[in-house]
Amino acid sequence: MLPRSYAVSLLGLCALLAACERPLPPPVTRVAMVVKAKGDAYFEACARGGRKAAKELGAQFFYEAPVDGSVEEQIEAVDGLVTRRMDAIVIAPHEAKALAPALKRARENGVRVITFDADADEKRSGREWFVNPSNDEAVGRGLVESMVSSAGAKARTAIIASTSAAARQQQWIRAMREHISKVCPTMQIVEIRRCEDANAAFAATQEVLQKNPDVTGIFALTPELLASAGAAVKAGSQKRFVTGLGLPDSARGLVKAGVVPAFVMWNPEDLGYLAVQVAVQAVKGKLRDDSNEIVITSTELVNRVARTKTFKKAIKNREVLLGEPVIVTAATVDEFDF
Repeated sequence: MLPRSYAVSLLGLCALLAACERPLPPPVTRVAMVVKAKGDAYFEACARGGRKAAKELGAQFFYEAPVDGSVEEQIEAVDGLVTRRMDAIVIAPHEAKALAPALKRARENGVRVITFDADADEKRSGREWFVNPSNDEAVGRGLVESMVSSAGAKARTAIIASTSAAARQQQWIRAMREHISKVCPTMQIVEIRRCEDANAAFAATQEVLQKNPDVTGIFALTPELLASAGAAVKAGSQKRFVTGLGLPDSARGLVKAGVVPAFVMWNPEDLGYLAVQVAVQAVKGKLRDDSNEIVITSTELVNRVARTKTFKKAIKNREVLLGEPVIVTAATVDEFDF
């Protein structure tokens, strides 16, 4: 009979050998979201959706937001995330071409790269998928129709946009012009003013209206610009209207005051959620180069009961489309909480 100490040691050795035979758990997927600027309500909503997707999929979620909103900070963030061995980077590019080399370096180091909100230069960057919030033509159509419903088809209008580097806004403006020429050729865009930030947008809107007193409609192409342009119009004595890309929380007061009768949006939480789903599924091998759809199973608690739903999004030319934009009005603005 073995002494007790030998028996205990033998049992311990057997347990160790048995543990060694068990397969190791798969490593936790690490996915980082890189946005354009810190403190932006739109991208903070994207991050909430991204965290939700990561939690459902058992992934770790990291968030990088440049303080000064520059492409140089985005490049530094991407290089740093490669060093930190992220499995995937989900990024809203500030500039398509300038960011491409950094994304290419990430791909060469085995990091999956997915763009969202705006795309990078696909060939130069090597990004794999683009999660597109909405079709550019649909956004342009929605903006023009929102303006027609408030200022009329003969309105003289101006556009408040971000700097010329915002390629996505250039596409929206082109789509707006095309829709105007087809549907309401009497509408005019008399000026396009580009602004670095919301503070500049307030002053720019005032200057545009002083220069063009017959302008009755302003298109503002980001939620921050919409809020600033709306505040400038509200402070004036003449009845004018603003529409553009907005978020319910920042536009709600202007909508109810009638300054912004309608604005265009998509749900940024849904966009961030979809982008992280694409990233994690790519890392886990569920999404391949030849995939023509992504299948998503989402679970949420409703009255403390887990509800599971499955839905699909088509993939075309390595692009995943979130869906059609939503037109928000005074009748619907309180349905949203972001």
